[in-house]
Amino acid sequence: MKKWERDVLVGWIVVLLVLIAHYVMTVSLGNTYFAESTLNRMLWFSSFPAFLIAFTAALFQKTNTLTLAVRRAVIWTAELVVGFSLVALFFRAFVPLFASPGAYWLFGAVLLAPLVYLFAFRRQDRGTKAGAH
Repeated sequence: MKKWERDVLVGWIVVLLVLIAHYVMTVSLGNTYFAESTLNRMLWFSSFPAFLIAFTAALFQKTNTLTLAVRRAVIWTAELVVGFSLVALFFRAFVPLFASPGAYWLFGAVLLAPLVYLFAFRRQDRGTKAGAH
């Protein structure tokens, strides 16, 4: 399996986990799925677990270069947009989804997670290497 194919596969797993986290959070807070009145708040709340899911995926994928981090961030975010678009079409909430600022928080969280992982751990590596010399 090629590296980019693995990134696509892991991206769909990230999308599935984010959708499940969004659903669990929405139902646990007593809201109907993709209800227009609470959609923005639920998407905003879902951005935190989405960030953690993508961050963990970047950790397990050993994202150690800027090229890998950007590629994974773009692929995973594009897949998340497609996944949420399909679910929103099913629930007839496509326009409210993209009119909601919370959706952009959610997409941005997944976009930034591999980059945050890279820069957080790259800094640790530099400090360790500098201390060894």
